[in-house]
Amino acid sequence: MSSKRIFIDFDGVIFDTENRVIEMKQQNSNMSWDIFFESLDWFQLLEEAKVINNAIDYILEGQKKSMQIAILTKIHSLIEMEAKTKALRNRNVKVPILFVPPHTKKSEIYFPNNGEILIDDSVKNLKDWAQKGGESIYFSETLNSSEFQTIKTLKRVL
Repeated sequence: MSSKRIFIDFDGVIFDTENRVIEMKQQNSNMSWDIFFESLDWFQLLEEAKVINNAIDYILEGQKKSMQIAILTKIHSLIEMEAKTKALRNRNVKVPILFVPPHTKKSEIYFPNNGEILIDDSVKNLKDWAQKGGESIYFSETLNSSEFQTIKTLKRVL
């Protein structure tokens, strides 16, 4: 268990929205990503999304222990921001949520220069985080990373 601040990605770590969005986009391949994201019903997506490996329970446990946890998530619209906030707050998650606008790196929203931990399913995000002085942990239910410590559940860090 760490005393460092821990940032947890939303899509693909807490909720299985990452894969769902990619599948939906493939069905609308003629649509640009920007138009696709604007037309997506984020509330329905999050209602249908599944929590990955009891992630919410582990976040609530960490919250109860007063761990320094925050959600650090990319967003493509204000509606997505609202839907993600409601999805977390309706489950009693009260940790801070930091939103990352399109075409912005997570390390530009929070500067990880003190070894802060990022748990993410994107190797690109993890590489950038580590280059800026943070500690990166790869989250994947199926793959392992030779570059980063890999976890399949938040239980190991919270």
